[in-house]
Amino acid sequence: MKASFDSRKWHIWVSLVLALPILIVSVTAIFIAHNQSLGLRDVTVAANWLPGYRTERAAMTAVEPRAVLRTTAGTDYVGANGGLYRIVEGRLIMERVLAGVPVRALAEAPWGVVVAARNGIWVEQGGNWRRVLKGDGWNAALRADGAVAVVLKDDGIMVSADGQRWVADMPVMAAVAAAAMDAGAVEAITLNKLVMDLHTGKAFFGKAWEWIWIDLVGLAMTLLSLTGVYMWWRGERRKAEMARKLNIAAGSAPAAASGPNALASRSHPA
Repeated sequence: MKASFDSRKWHIWVSLVLALPILIVSVTAIFIAHNQSLGLRDVTVAANWLPGYRTERAAMTAVEPRAVLRTTAGTDYVGANGGLYRIVEGRLIMERVLAGVPVRALAEAPWGVVVAARNGIWVEQGGNWRRVLKGDGWNAALRADGAVAVVLKDDGIMVSADGQRWVADMPVMAAVAAAAMDAGAVEAITLNKLVMDLHTGKAFFGKAWEWIWIDLVGLAMTLLSLTGVYMWWRGERRKAEMARKLNIAAGSAPAAASGPNALASRSHPA
């Protein structure tokens, strides 16, 4: 017997199986596009119930160092993909305030330790950690005058002489802005960056407005996923209703046929 390939049925079932992943990707893409305005970096959630996440003890065995610092007091810090750690008796001890936050750079000033992290600039003074600026920190460096400069992804270079007051480094940022305005300066990009910018929409709308592209794609995928599942559900209900009617019709047909025969036999006895 020759097996028949029902492409429509395969399409329906594959689409149904993939509907949930597509829905998750599309909805989370919209959240990622509005990450800063929604303040998602400041919200901590317990996600250990998801299979892709491990417990803190297991994560300790997979620390990816990003920055190291030995202070004048002899304290060793390790900034990693999953937070900030102190080395105590040869063991890593996590600083709870930065648990789960990627740490990119560390610097020590006469007035304290500075951390450039994914969710902002953190300063340790007198044994206490506090976040002094929100943002996406990428670098931290001690200057000869005792000030510390930190690069924030969206705000530029911020400088502080005491860890309390942070101001933009206007001379350096002005030089950077002047270079960007140079009409003869042409940015050479890699193919990898071009592909990424086409994917995110930055190539069409620029960094500030790429959320338009992401929202459009995310909403389209969300709509197609939801309507696809709804159409499948409607189709299954319609098939179930048709089957129910056919069963009712099949069950009532013999009764209808036997009714007149029985009446006729009673009216005309042999």
